[in-house]
Amino acid sequence: MSEHFDRYESRPVKSRETALFRELKGIVSVARARAPALRKQMLGIDIREIKKRADLARIPVMRRCDLKEMQDEQPPFGGFSATRLGALKRLHASPGHLFQPEGQARDWWGAARALFAAGARKGDVVLNCLPYHFSAEGHMLDSGAQALGCAVIPAGDSHIAETLEAIRTLQPRVFCGRADVLDQLLAAAKKQKQKIACLERALLIGDALPEARRKAFADHGVAARLAYVALEAGVIAYESENDAGELIDGLIVNEGVILEIVKPGACEPASAGQIGEIVITRLNADYPLLRFGTDDLSAVIPGPSPCGRTNLRIRHIAGKASRLDRKTPPPART
Repeated sequence: MSEHFDRYESRPVKSRETALFRELKGIVSVARARAPALRKQMLGIDIREIKKRADLARIPVMRRCDLKEMQDEQPPFGGFSATRLGALKRLHASPGHLFQPEGQARDWWGAARALFAAGARKGDVVLNCLPYHFSAEGHMLDSGAQALGCAVIPAGDSHIAETLEAIRTLQPRVFCGRADVLDQLLAAAKKQKQKIACLERALLIGDALPEARRKAFADHGVAARLAYVALEAGVIAYESENDAGELIDGLIVNEGVILEIVKPGACEPASAGQIGEIVITRLNADYPLLRFGTDDLSAVIPGPSPCGRTNLRIRHIAGKASRLDRKTPPPART
């Protein structure tokens, strides 16, 4: 399983950094005229001067609470969408009354790479048990599977009995969803003495996958891999394997994402190797989120990844930044 989705995953680090900041400049230069919130966030900052990661610290971090206030003031997307409403593909709603756009581009959420790293391949049948109703989650993985050339069973949050019948009839090789749903499917199949040996690979969404649970899935013949996602930004990072098919420690950052580790509740970068808050900049022309604070804690793993991918590798999520005691208040909104 050592092959990669495309050549971009193994390009030289310097080449990727140059390309990322060149694309960032192009997207912001165009989008700021259409996205008033982006103009406000970039007030007094010349995008031409943002040439490397250290320069990003000049831009205020926007967090989910800020985005909620902005969406309340300027619905539906708080002034961050650079594409008019009717030209988008889907309009999603998530818990907390937050809204997310989805554009027309192929694999708009960036899920195909994570699926490929999890072992999905062109021609596979994918069982997608993430919700489709209002939520972006189901569509996120669905679009990635289709971009990879897979057929998708849009099971969503259907009853376990209905999903088992679909598995028996349609024989999916890949499962997408949450670990507890996969648990329920395997337990129900065992109780009914139904074999679901067709399932070989799983891409699970969540912050963590305990080793005991991963081993339990493996004992059922399912190699489970984890993807770290944000409803506002799609797939941020994912697990990978080495040449021998062995799981690599940590998560590979997705292409098209600039990921920083900053001091929790602040704007400046954390020290090298220090645990801090994940802040992401998504290079997307429809919805260019700039320095979005996820509230999730992690740290960069130094050195190249044994899987051959050259992007940043981060540790699994270590908790929430909002639960830490902070000596300094978060920065004021611009």
